[in-house]
Amino acid sequence: MSTRSILRLLAGYAFVLGLACFGIIHEFTLRDDPHGEVIASLWQDGDLVERLVFIDAATQAAWLGAARPSHRQIVLETVIAQGPLLARPEAAFSLSLVAPLDGVKATLAGATAYVTPDDLLLRQAYDRGIQDATLGVSAGVDVQTVLLLLSQRLHTSVREVLEFADLRRIRVRRTALGVPPSPSVDAQTLSRDQVREAVVEASSYLTRGVDEAGRFRYFVDASTNRNLPGYDWPRHAGATYFLAQAAALSGDADVRAAAIRAASRLRDNALVTCGDEACIADDSVAEIGSSALAIIAFVEIARTGIDPTFAPTVASLARFLRTQQRPDGEFMHQYDRDARRPIDVQFLYFSGEATLALSRAHALTQDPDTLVGAKSGLANLVGPAWHFFGDRYYFGEEHWTCQAMADLWTLAPNGEALDFCMRWQAYGRKMQHVAGDSPRDAEGSFGVDPIITPRFTPVASRCEAGVATLEIARRTGQSAPEIAALDLQLRRSLALLVRKQFRPGPVHLFASKEAVRGAFPGSDADWQLRIDYAQHAGSAMIRWLEVTRP
Repeated sequence: MSTRSILRLLAGYAFVLGLACFGIIHEFTLRDDPHGEVIASLWQDGDLVERLVFIDAATQAAWLGAARPSHRQIVLETVIAQGPLLARPEAAFSLSLVAPLDGVKATLAGATAYVTPDDLLLRQAYDRGIQDATLGVSAGVDVQTVLLLLSQRLHTSVREVLEFADLRRIRVRRTALGVPPSPSVDAQTLSRDQVREAVVEASSYLTRGVDEAGRFRYFVDASTNRNLPGYDWPRHAGATYFLAQAAALSGDADVRAAAIRAASRLRDNALVTCGDEACIADDSVAEIGSSALAIIAFVEIARTGIDPTFAPTVASLARFLRTQQRPDGEFMHQYDRDARRPIDVQFLYFSGEATLALSRAHALTQDPDTLVGAKSGLANLVGPAWHFFGDRYYFGEEHWTCQAMADLWTLAPNGEALDFCMRWQAYGRKMQHVAGDSPRDAEGSFGVDPIITPRFTPVASRCEAGVATLEIARRTGQSAPEIAALDLQLRRSLALLVRKQFRPGPVHLFASKEAVRGAFPGSDADWQLRIDYAQHAGSAMIRWLEVTRP
């Protein structure tokens, strides 16, 4: 085939593709609906009590004026745009709705029913349609939940809805009457007082969940206020660390007491022996992440004067981490307690956690070997462990390395580590959403596509590392444009976290609004609340308050 023929073929392909894209956009783009229906719902403790649809203001005003019990919440979802919805294939249906903004309107035999965003949030149906366990991502609405709700409201079968109903995608604007809105803040208006209030609310949420035995309410479904299965010591230790930080910040006696209870449970119930040293484990194989985060928590409790008796435990746990460290600075991440030997495997985060733990332990104990271990661990994290083809253009998820870099800077400055952290933050900025990037309220989050709902915990953990990087960048006189870009990046992300905290959140969809107040959800569509969500956000905020102190 000649070059001219190939060029003609490519030109034809481009024309057909462009025409197809134009047709799809023209057919399925949402159209503004200035006179859209108002879906009025009456909620009580997370249950839908009554729903009506209004198309005229007079009827709506009369319904709103009717006397109702004060414990019932009125919510208006106004349809502001709508468009066609492709029911098949199911994947197209699933990916057509933007969480948490879109719902579905169905008309069948003269009857109309709605599934609103609130209906889908209540059932956690967003981001449940298409899941990839290998990549750990999920997207799209659970189509069967949508169809089941529509069939119930149209008094017919799922098959009838799918085969014969006219389905339309709707976008709504929610108004919850009588409920104060969540804080309205962006990078430019973010204040220290707002961040401090968010820290106090997050610590209050975790404090309420620490029982008398020191165990956290680890994993909670916000809608139902039910406990979900699961528990682990690393996240327990991380949440304990944050409570100790928050107690030092606020002076709150309840937060202080909760931190002591949680730390005591860790020391009394999970402290065992690994060879000749203490470690944290609850079975025959110990993972160093549990011991590392326990050190970080215990150091904070001892350092701030909450309970100095934890200092000896810090020293023993630090010696255990040192026995797990190879000559090249890398850590062996497991220890076989029965065989009394390390297992030389590596997992995500553990080496960074161990390096930061040794740095914090040295600050408390002043043991020189602990400092040597921390320096060696950091050198490995940003040196041999990260040297491969293309290493300047690819970064993984990261929580701890840059915090260790900042911790060690006074005694052991590592320029290569600072360079790594500056480049990693710059890489993150390329993926950070700014205003206008998404139909969602997503400014400050991270993502590479408009489909997957951005998650908030990576925002928080990157802020922890970013604030540490900002501190050293300022101290070492990095370029003003780089510092300004990093500062703006952090302010965007912190503003997002302040906005997304349940303070109070969509209380009409919560079985117990007070139980979840102060928590951070996983995303706009994921209301399963785990203790590390509050920890990472709260710790990042406290570090920012310290670094930006006037």
